[in-house]
Amino acid sequence: MYFFYLLVFAAPMPNHPLFEAHLLGFTGIKWIGIACCLYAFYEMWKGRSSRGAWRTTEVQAFAVLFCIAAVSSLTLSKRGTITFNPMASYLSFALLFFVAAVLVNSYERLHKTLLAAIAGEALTSLYVIREFQASGGEVTRPGYIAGDSNYFATCALLVIPFAMYFAWKGKVRKERWFCVISLVFILMAFTLASSRGALIGLGTEITCLMLLSGKSRKSAILVAVILLPLLLYAPSSPLSRLLHPAYGDELGSQIRWHFWKSGLDMIQGHPLTGIGLGNFSAYSNMFIHGAGRRQGMACNTLLELTAELGFPGLLAYIMILWGAMRSAVKLRLAGMNNGAPALQHIGEAMLTGLLGFIAASMFVSAEYQKPFWVMVALSAVVPALLKQQDLNHSNPLHIQTNAEGHRGLLTAA
Repeated sequence: MYFFYLLVFAAPMPNHPLFEAHLLGFTGIKWIGIACCLYAFYEMWKGRSSRGAWRTTEVQAFAVLFCIAAVSSLTLSKRGTITFNPMASYLSFALLFFVAAVLVNSYERLHKTLLAAIAGEALTSLYVIREFQASGGEVTRPGYIAGDSNYFATCALLVIPFAMYFAWKGKVRKERWFCVISLVFILMAFTLASSRGALIGLGTEITCLMLLSGKSRKSAILVAVILLPLLLYAPSSPLSRLLHPAYGDELGSQIRWHFWKSGLDMIQGHPLTGIGLGNFSAYSNMFIHGAGRRQGMACNTLLELTAELGFPGLLAYIMILWGAMRSAVKLRLAGMNNGAPALQHIGEAMLTGLLGFIAASMFVSAEYQKPFWVMVALSAVVPALLKQQDLNHSNPLHIQTNAEGHRGLLTAA
């Protein structure tokens, strides 16, 4: 199981030299994934999997998206112009769904997986802060370890709500302080990344938290209090870039607008099949005044998906998002109805993180970001866990301390 926690921990760091180091033909992260798959097969053989996860909306919609992507890759993709292998990413996401469905078969494991996600994002944040510090402040938008500053900030939105809730309502003191420190590092790095789209996503999260409940409102206010000085006084904060854009910011907005227009033209020309998986960059070759001839991504997840896979691909992706958010709402309601505030908070955090990610993904092509698919895979196990609890226990559910001294986990009365 620790291999799975390590896999989740490493998800925000696609450029980490250790996890991307090659050994016997595979990278370190792939060896970790192989170990997870082998252990998942062992667990499944022992009959310890949450099999109900296969029937969730997000898993079934992903299966449809996977098939659409595979057909598009075989028939339309221009392999000579694609700089990465998108189908390899889809295959890794499919295996992630399988591993999560088998291994995350208890609320305790779900809880620990979320802590691993927070730890991974906190370490990524330290790398971002160190990149800024080592450059003497010359790298005003650090984020290489996460792929780029926009990707780092967008993926950080997925775990910020969990870090907030565990720091605010955690019952284990060490865990609470760990989340407090992690949250501070993540918010500092988030500010240095200076992503305007992610700032909109964070605003979406804070608004969502304020609407959910009074306790959520306190957490949202706390984050705003911590973040406001950083946004006001950071060398290059997203708020400053949003309110007072420099020439480079204006040029970036112009480039993004041209890519959006190019994507809309692709959709108009190929509404059903799209232009082919991974082909957007090759088809987006255009001359942009002030930037010369440019090729790039759509800077909008939904737009790029639709351009490459057509409206069927878009519909499948939207159903994945809908299913994940629906599972989060189910977890929240289960916690509210059964007097289990820990589950309510996890459900709220999952829903809030997904909404923030979706808002930020309107300004970046984030369909291949591993932390997002980790969160979707975790959402897929929620209905199975709830059903398993209902089938095995007829008494009401409540929170109590388990044998390891952890609290905030759902156990039978």
